[in-house]
Amino acid sequence: MNTIKIWITVLLGFIYMQSFSQIKNTFNIGTEGGYEYNYFRSPKEIRTDEGILNESDLISSSFYQDIEVNYKFRYRWKNNRFRISANPFARIFYENMDDSYWSFNTVAKYDYKFNRKTALIAEARLMRMNREGLGGDQDVLINPLGYTNYGGTLGIEFTPFKNNESLVEGFYNFRNFDAFGVRDLQYSEFGACFSSVQTFKIGRLKHKLGLNVYAKKRLYDTFNASDVEPDGERDWDYVKGTLSYGLPINKYLQVKPSFVYYMRIDNSTNRSGFNQFGPGIALRYKNKNTKVRSSFSFITRDYTDIEARNTEGVIGENLKYEYANFQLNASQKIGGGFSITTTLFSRIRSTNYTDIDARSFRNYRNQYAGIGILWEF
Repeated sequence: MNTIKIWITVLLGFIYMQSFSQIKNTFNIGTEGGYEYNYFRSPKEIRTDEGILNESDLISSSFYQDIEVNYKFRYRWKNNRFRISANPFARIFYENMDDSYWSFNTVAKYDYKFNRKTALIAEARLMRMNREGLGGDQDVLINPLGYTNYGGTLGIEFTPFKNNESLVEGFYNFRNFDAFGVRDLQYSEFGACFSSVQTFKIGRLKHKLGLNVYAKKRLYDTFNASDVEPDGERDWDYVKGTLSYGLPINKYLQVKPSFVYYMRIDNSTNRSGFNQFGPGIALRYKNKNTKVRSSFSFITRDYTDIEARNTEGVIGENLKYEYANFQLNASQKIGGGFSITTTLFSRIRSTNYTDIDARSFRNYRNQYAGIGILWEF
């Protein structure tokens, strides 16, 4: 009799929990084919001991095929919410198969609502980028592209006043780059972030004024891949602030201008610090069947101590970059859970560092475009 009562109690408890819980799964898989120009972001000309290498020697481009999967799981019970996302991705280059790469990104999030205005936010993440560059002994790429990244975040989300959402959080990341040449590289970073979004209505449309600020410290170690003794350390501090304004044109279209300021302080050699700033604008269009997201930014980076050079020597100016960035992602539903997708990407870096004997700090242009199909179920 007591056993029956226990089973009845457990069953009733399970039914009670299920009645106050929600489980949701979403899954989609997509593929896009296209062409990418200069995927190693190489300059067009370099002088070596063997002579001058030009664009045909340095720049790698190819038709490609992307394969991407997105899976999301959500479990909600009373004041608790647990979410997991997994995103494997691969880009296969048809003309240079050995340069193909894949990545895997997974994130687990938990939040607990204390009340209507306050919630605890926690996150754990893992990112694996499996990509090989040209190696440390080659003529262009002198940095590793593959890495493994672990990280975590803990914060408080709160509503200090009406129509405001704010977040304070601390975070940590550890990134171990794949060995390249005879060198190896890793870093750990930690910091704090504050973000706030104020919503207000003008007519029937919701406008949003947003601020995001973070500060972090990044500590690098560099050492020989065959030896665990560190050969070098870097101590860099970062501060970044972004101000944005969500301007709705109508219920389908929103324009979002922004301005970013980004600063790096080199505490180890006083050499690699910079100030970076510039405007950006994003566009979002969404109706029942069509989604379009596009962005453009023009960013200037001024280094504080590195001197710019031409082939004859220093030019009396500090190193300067100017980035013109553009991206567009669009999808159109065609029925049966399928959508046609398209992607455009362009990054153009201009610099006053024009020394053809240098492999770093140079101009480059990287662009790709693709079209494909997405299946959501």
